[in-house]
Amino acid sequence: MEVGDCLENLRLPGDLEVSRRVGGYLESRRLFGESELPEESEATWRVDSANHTARIIRKGANHMFDVIIKGGQVIDGTGAPRVQKDIGIKGDSISAIGDLSGAEAATTIDAAGQVVSPGFIDMHNHFDQTILLYPHGQSAIAQGITTAVTGQCGFSPAPLNAHYTTCFWEYNWWDRVQPRKYDMEVVADLTKVKQAAKEFAGLDISWSSFGEWVEAVRRARPGLNIIPLVGHSTVRTAVMGEDYRRHATPDEIAAMKRYVEQAMDEGAAGISNGMDYAPNSYCSVQESYEVIGAAAKKNGIFSSHWRRTGLRRGFGNPGLIDGIKEAIDIAKVTGARLEIAHLSPGYLISPSPTAKLSALAAEETLAVLDNALADGVDLAFDVIPNHQTGGVLHVRHVAAYLDPWLREAGSPDALAKRLEAPDYRKEIWDYLMSGKWYMLNPIINRSWAKSIVIGDTTVKEFEGRSIADLAKGSGEDPLYTLMDVLRRDPNARLAPPKEGSDEVKRIFYGHKLAMVGIDTFIADTTMEVTVPPYYLPNPNTYGGMARFIRLYANGLLGLEEGIHRLTGLPASRLDLQDRGVLAVGKKADIVVFKPDEVTEKGTVEEPREYPSGFSWVFVNGVAAMADGKLTLSGSGEVLTRR
Repeated sequence: MEVGDCLENLRLPGDLEVSRRVGGYLESRRLFGESELPEESEATWRVDSANHTARIIRKGANHMFDVIIKGGQVIDGTGAPRVQKDIGIKGDSISAIGDLSGAEAATTIDAAGQVVSPGFIDMHNHFDQTILLYPHGQSAIAQGITTAVTGQCGFSPAPLNAHYTTCFWEYNWWDRVQPRKYDMEVVADLTKVKQAAKEFAGLDISWSSFGEWVEAVRRARPGLNIIPLVGHSTVRTAVMGEDYRRHATPDEIAAMKRYVEQAMDEGAAGISNGMDYAPNSYCSVQESYEVIGAAAKKNGIFSSHWRRTGLRRGFGNPGLIDGIKEAIDIAKVTGARLEIAHLSPGYLISPSPTAKLSALAAEETLAVLDNALADGVDLAFDVIPNHQTGGVLHVRHVAAYLDPWLREAGSPDALAKRLEAPDYRKEIWDYLMSGKWYMLNPIINRSWAKSIVIGDTTVKEFEGRSIADLAKGSGEDPLYTLMDVLRRDPNARLAPPKEGSDEVKRIFYGHKLAMVGIDTFIADTTMEVTVPPYYLPNPNTYGGMARFIRLYANGLLGLEEGIHRLTGLPASRLDLQDRGVLAVGKKADIVVFKPDEVTEKGTVEEPREYPSGFSWVFVNGVAAMADGKLTLSGSGEVLTRR
């Protein structure tokens, strides 16, 4: 409770915490036995040991708390066992925890039978890319995310110079600024991008510096807290423009460092890289040392999308476990605190892994991290909850596997017409068999035809069968079988992936330093790509945290430890001293939910469904979800580096 509030006959058991403002600082204390708090000019605090009551008197006061959350099972984020307590919120902070049965509040929430926890911290996402399109943060709030670490995989909205780097949310209009048939050109002229973004997305790219982007987000009143990183690819584009397919010169590296230093001074919490993506994939090791080192010198965290596949064009340049070791080496040399992004096994098993081999690969991957920890590297990692999907976008149409030709034709029906021509089919076959198209590369992925399974289709003989199975039955080359499927039903959908073993996820989440990142954009339930190949947001966009709670917090770790991985642990890694745990004086980022009812609701056909089981979400003391309904509170902040 703060000085200036009013409390009449509040019962004070021995573990009640209260707080007050003294000289501008929040002071917390526990009240035991007979004591008297010093009188202030506006209020008097009294504690009576006989009946354990406290009284604060102030003329004109109405309610002691803005909100009381009563009777919930409090899981405080530390990993400690849950305890039934009440929580009092005043302003943007928690002002009391304990038995508040005698207190009054403007709003009282009955949380009996529910869990009350700190707001979830998403360690890896791309919310910064679309936060100005969806400032209320609907898809995050709906699954309990109150704080998000953005600017990942080397991509951030700023700084900008003369060029812009796409992060793939721009599909609806990117061909208007950088048309390509095959591999997307990721860097474009900034003037053209500004025009297209304004015309087709309603986005005014009015900023240049990192600080100007931060202010743009603040003006938009975000619905959740944003912790922004600066992206190495974005900085590389600012210096090198479209001439990025080479090593940078010493002068160019020096210019990149200046951009990073400025971004850090303007609020970036650290830096990310994306070694599978251009322009970052073309950098030298020395460039990585110096550019990432510039952030590390200012105590910035280093989040690494490590070199797993290599540049996703043609055959790529797989790094796998060597990519993880490369990230560890950068952290060693620069002294950076390392976050290994969206960890997956660092070993490739061919032709297809068994559950035991996959588990062994996961264990060997963790052994590399544990060895680095033993060597003194300060690291942790995050894992995407859905073991079937990662990334920001979701493929529904079988035709998406022939993306260059689908976009060229303009629609699935137009593609089907073209596939009637034998020479056109042969041209596609030749290109795919050359290994130049990464998404469907029979040279490096020999089991591709087994993984494409037909779902909803007008041709019933296709339904539920893989391309490999159909090809075997017809005696035809699988690529031609794929084209035949699309010729006969151009709008055929992919089947839901079978629920296979998630042992890899269970092994990773079993590590004490594993956290959660959903690796998606922020969105509402209308977001879509309206041009071929008609992507939708990835299912994790809406239900990633619900899946983690359902499968790994409830089932694997125990709910207290699972919540710790979403709250106290990431707060500690990020040095968030005022969030991540439920305690007096901490910011009131709070989630109220029914753990046994939490589940994701999206489907392969329609992933844009908010999860069930969440009742209330508070961001800085304001209800962003109230009784299961989003309020569009706009109460988030950009949490800039201290």
